[in-house]
Amino acid sequence: MKSKIAGVLLLSLLAACQTPYQEGAQMGVRVNDAQAPNARIQFDQVVILDKALQNSKKGKIAVEQQGARRTETGTLKVIATIRNRTDFPQVLEARVSFFDSGFAPTEKTSAWSRVFLDPNGIATYEESSMAAQSVAHYYIEIKETN
Repeated sequence: MKSKIAGVLLLSLLAACQTPYQEGAQMGVRVNDAQAPNARIQFDQVVILDKALQNSKKGKIAVEQQGARRTETGTLKVIATIRNRTDFPQVLEARVSFFDSGFAPTEKTSAWSRVFLDPNGIATYEESSMAAQSVAHYYIEIKETN
């Protein structure tokens, strides 16, 4: 009986090893990692890309406020207020992606814009979409300059 079970297990393992490699698009894989609880895009948010900006206890910067509003022409204007938590000036870069109500991109991601922060000061990043009413969501990324 034990030899039959071992034989079935061996055949199962061999069959699994001979599964051909599939080219092209693959099914998505869920990230189950305690170190990455928010591994997917969180829309209508500001994301700090560089760990170096968050390494110390308090972090080098903080996003104090963020939001969006419609302009007179119907475009969506995003605004993020960033605080420098250090005693020295910092230069960051920020960009934004815009999405429709179904979370599909409505235009190319904006170019990186520099944000200059005085020591212990605040600065505001602002950017408007090019499209009008189709834009419903945004995603702002911040990083240190190169």
